Amino acid sequence: MMRQYFAQRCRGGDNPLRVGIIPHGAIFYLQVSSWWRDRYRGAPTCRTPWIVEAFLNGTLAAARRNTDTGRWEDLYVTGRSDMAIVRSLRDGIRRTVAVRTLILHEDEGLRRDAPTYPDLPKLTIRPTFPAAPQGRIR
Repeated sequence: MMRQYFAQRCRGGDNPLRVGIIPHGAIFYLQVSSWWRDRYRGAPTCRTPWIVEAFLNGTLAAARRNTDTGRWEDLYVTGRSDMAIVRSLRDGIRRTVAVRTLILHEDEGLRRDAPTYPDLPKLTIRPTFPAAPQGRIR
């Protein structure tokens, strides 16, 4: 996916699809996990820039039971993107990173390019959500 849809932290304004704040093509200096846990962090290491290539569809583990085999199956949900694929601009290695980690890096100022929001898709038909039931529910 090129955008992160239905994100927890989303762009403001008229945004019915809740497009997230991390754009496709953003460049970050990713830190090792021990840097985040260190009490006295010190200066971050800004040697290897990473670029966001895509957002993955979400996986709901053991979401449905198969009636034929009796086993639980995973579901892949479109629009629920909580993981992103990033590529190193230094040596071309690809990794899967949680979007919340990219948001932490952006909050710490470890984004290399200018912080801009992703563009919103042009909607010809507005999404409609079912209305709440009226009256008593039996």
